[in-house]
Amino acid sequence: YYTSIPGSCNFESQEWTTVCGLTQDSSDDFDWNINNSTVTGQTGPDADHTPGKGQHFLHLNSSAQKEGNRARIITTKFFPASLGVCRVRFWFWLFASRQTGVLKVYTVEEHGTDILMWSSSRNEENKW
Repeated sequence: YYTSIPGSCNFESQEWTTVCGLTQDSSDDFDWNINNSTVTGQTGPDADHTPGKGQHFLHLNSSAQKEGNRARIITTKFFPASLGVCRVRFWFWLFASRQTGVLKVYTVEEHGTDILMWSSSRNEENKW
């Protein structure tokens, strides 16, 4: 169900940038990778959030990073301004530790200004 909705994406393909219409920001400080629970070990989930055969998700390990470092992905698709029509829906897992930073979602308005739409710095339950 989750992957059949128009505009949805999963990370079962190593070509996630093409398949999902996302781009790794070349000016950020570290990179997102496709991983599964065997790679993330104790710092990540046991499986991805989708039911069925999905196993992979975007992951980054922030334990070696410094405060203020950024890992950023950007959509290559433009979304027209709308009221209640366009939605961004995603699942996230923030491992509860001192090194965990803040997950932020921005939109960029037509003149290039970043507008913070949502943020979270905690996931005490360690679940999607």
